Amino acid sequence: MSRNFALLQIVGKEREYFQTTDERSTPELVAVRAPAEDSKKSTADFVSCPLPDQFDCQPLRFEMETWQLEELTKLVRGVFLAGAESDRATTNTTVVLASSESGNGCSWICARAGELLASQVAGRVCLVDANFGRATLHEHFGVSNHHGLSDALREEGAIGGYVSQLSRRNLALVSAGSDFSAERTDRSTDRSLDRRLAASEGMHRRLQELHADFDYVLIDGASLDSSDESIALGKMTDGMVLVLKTHSTRKERTRSRVQDLKSAGVRILGAVLNQPAC
Repeated sequence: MSRNFALLQIVGKEREYFQTTDERSTPELVAVRAPAEDSKKSTADFVSCPLPDQFDCQPLRFEMETWQLEELTKLVRGVFLAGAESDRATTNTTVVLASSESGNGCSWICARAGELLASQVAGRVCLVDANFGRATLHEHFGVSNHHGLSDALREEGAIGGYVSQLSRRNLALVSAGSDFSAERTDRSTDRSLDRRLAASEGMHRRLQELHADFDYVLIDGASLDSSDESIALGKMTDGMVLVLKTHSTRKERTRSRVQDLKSAGVRILGAVLNQPAC
């Protein structure tokens, strides 16, 4: 079975997860197969094949198959670039990506979508790791997590002092910060800290600073099954992209969390179905 045909079958599953009769409220579902969450394989220069509709991708850091790149392209265009391409007044510039369950590959997708977006726009793109419980976004780029978001929420100074410049000129990263280093083993008291940081006025202020300094901000949020941190972040931003995992994501639980998002006023901008059957 071709991946294109498999994708057509997968796209018919939006209602299984979002259960809506309003076509306008059903987010576009794209299918992307990400590797296991602990896989950070990358290459120095991955040159993409030509993509449809003149979406001409510059060389990327990450290794991806052409079909993965095509599906991520749909996500980037649909969420971030559709407004600009259609001259609509509303363009999504600050977006949270959050998985329905832990281990759905959200950080993998956030990292690659961020770099892909940066390859297509002249403006500056910033990735932010707000997944304090599983801070791994910095590992995808091989940079330190010593000084990042948690530090910025406690300390003074401009947000630029907590930003790491990445290899692409217009792509930067704010890691989770020193309190959430992968080397830490004692996290017995950190969950309450995670919740306070995500929902704090300081977080809102720092996101406003990032919005002023960058044209696009992609936030890697905590999974929805672990806490309400990403819901709090979604209320501060233009909306959320959900990352689901085929054959694993529990549809009833996902529907419940989708309803929580809607009740909180969080816009669902799109969805990624990770590891599609083919």
